[in-house]
Amino acid sequence: MDTLLRHSAVRWISRLVLGVIFVVASIEKISAPDIFAANIQAYHILPLPCINIVALIVPWIELICGIALLMGVRVTAAAGLVSSMLVVFIAAILMAMAKNLNIDCGCFGSTNATPVGWPKVMEDVGMLLLGLHLYFYSEPKNIAAPGEVNPKI
Repeated sequence: MDTLLRHSAVRWISRLVLGVIFVVASIEKISAPDIFAANIQAYHILPLPCINIVALIVPWIELICGIALLMGVRVTAAAGLVSSMLVVFIAAILMAMAKNLNIDCGCFGSTNATPVGWPKVMEDVGMLLLGLHLYFYSEPKNIAAPGEVNPKI
């Protein structure tokens, strides 16, 4: 199983799937931060002064991480950030479910409204597994120290 998880084609598929999802998820949120801010506010988790800054920053982090995954650049860092965000998203959805909130998750903007619930939790857990796969099984870059020759270049 370990060999399969380290296989370059399996890592490539994980990067492609997760990268596309995060790029697509970021686009409408970047173009309509007011709607995303309203989605965040509906969770009743963050204090009001924090909502706008989160609505402005999170989609850009999603976009940058998605592009990094698609390009294969800083995969471990991007996968770590994506996985961390997914843990927060899962926790937020679970808290909304515990409060019996009937709200849109806000994951893909208003055009793809999806209510919070177990299907959304399972979807995010699946993405979290892809992120963790990339975090733990990314191929380390062999970077030479200053003055050394890097044999892989």
